[in-house]
Amino acid sequence: MINQQSWQTEEYKGMDVHVTALPHSGTICRWDFTVRVTDPGADSSAASALAAGSGDDDDYATEEAAVQAGFAKGYALVDELKR
Repeated sequence: MINQQSWQTEEYKGMDVHVTALPHSGTICRWDFTVRVTDPGADSSAASALAAGSGDDDDYATEEAAVQAGFAKGYALVDELKR
């Protein structure tokens, strides 16, 4: 069975931040995330998207915790872009 990614999007400082939580393979009790930053209205799969994995060693106990961490990372990426 293929795991379908479900992206959540929030606007932050004029950019769209897209986050999806990903279960670690072999376990459903640990989660990670992928984050993408795009221009407003662009799809999360846009070629121009700035993408990043979690970039940390944390495993998140719930899907929601991974999504929250993903948005925090996405906001930090936007802050760096907007300097």
